[in-house]
Amino acid sequence: MDTCLGNHAGAPYATCFLPPAPGQHPSEGQEPPVGYNPDDPDNKPANINFVGPGFTYKLRPDEAIVFVGKTPPPAVYFAFRSYLGFIENKPGKDYSGTETAGTAETGFYHSVLASLGDQLNNFNIRTAGGPFDSSTVIISTADQGINQQIRDALAEAGFDPSIMNNDNIPAGLVNMGLEKGRDTFLFLMRAALWTDPAAGQQYLSNLSQYIKVYRITPKTLQTDLNPWPIPNLTIKETGSMEFQAIPYARQELDYLRSRILSKYGGKNFHYTDLNFNLAILENFEAILNDVNVWADNRDALYLQSDLFQFTSDDDFLILYGVNHKQTGKATFSNASFYGNELFNGVAVANITGFQNSAAAFFPEGYENEKLYYVCKMARKAAGEGIEILVPYSMGNPNGKAYGVDNNQDASIIFRLYVDPRTLTGPAPFDVIWDRAILFTKNNPERAACKDIIVKVAGMEIRL
Repeated sequence: MDTCLGNHAGAPYATCFLPPAPGQHPSEGQEPPVGYNPDDPDNKPANINFVGPGFTYKLRPDEAIVFVGKTPPPAVYFAFRSYLGFIENKPGKDYSGTETAGTAETGFYHSVLASLGDQLNNFNIRTAGGPFDSSTVIISTADQGINQQIRDALAEAGFDPSIMNNDNIPAGLVNMGLEKGRDTFLFLMRAALWTDPAAGQQYLSNLSQYIKVYRITPKTLQTDLNPWPIPNLTIKETGSMEFQAIPYARQELDYLRSRILSKYGGKNFHYTDLNFNLAILENFEAILNDVNVWADNRDALYLQSDLFQFTSDDDFLILYGVNHKQTGKATFSNASFYGNELFNGVAVANITGFQNSAAAFFPEGYENEKLYYVCKMARKAAGEGIEILVPYSMGNPNGKAYGVDNNQDASIIFRLYVDPRTLTGPAPFDVIWDRAILFTKNNPERAACKDIIVKVAGMEIRL
């Protein structure tokens, strides 16, 4: 596997590896389904094998996946959701820029990795108690009738309907079935900022003790179906913007930038203000546009910088901007440092916890300093303010994907999670976007000859 799929540094993911359906060939390394006859000519092809067998899987439209167990321990955030995984390549289209998988037997596929609706998160999940460490059930289906059958069976088995949650697959957006070329799916759980990191790790390391996953397939194919419609997604816009909460943000951010340049600039460093754009499309838009959105989450806003490089161990980034938790526009936010080649997140700055980090850049006692933050990403600590160290890839004891070397393309992605008013991600233009400045150590040899001018064929050339 030559990608980290845009992992959220410091925020773990979990997934289920689903067994093949009855009448489907197993992937390499998988146990065959019950009653499997390898010589049956009606067997459907195996699932593609990406990451591991069963990470992505096909589903019949009358199947269900049921999760029974306990929610994670206390954290700032957790969520569950099914995703459209890999879909069949379109004839004549170039997929060299995205992840691909498959064989002549399975069909050839490319990644979309788009969520199929809003997330089930710690703000909306139905449980036997509070959101954490509580019993819950998640029912993932594409059909309303199948969902009701599962609910009835669970209730008959003694489960309280009040803890049952739907994870609906909108049939109009997917191409279900076990045949060659049909869509594949995956299911993800994610968490961020454990209250007790040891308890969080214990939960993840022993997940099979906390959650059981069942693939439920009718013995007889059901064709009288009532598919789930495409849902209304939670509206992100609130009509209230950070520009209104901080009416002088333009002047204050300009002042903050000038103070940052005064402190870190000078003759020894060249600086570049990085530009930012929306990192990904919305989930349903991505499906229709055949674009990979790297396991998106509607509970977050993603802002990605231009590509840049650290060219020496002295180079560094200064991240600064509005602390969105302080303005009430996000439950938490952070910035991750990514290598471009592997799309690997290797360092994270948890901005929400950086209270008063901008105080030294404003006049003493300036009231609005609490609304801003400043932090540094660098190779080495200088003992000043909040510093996040960026590890190297070469020689990294955890493996090459745990770092990014100098002279390699990189980017920053800011994530803003969960507007408390909507309980989904902030709208992109309701917030004041975060910023970053790259400081690059001047090359003495280049600086020494920057004013040398030579004449070639009557033309002046500056070296």
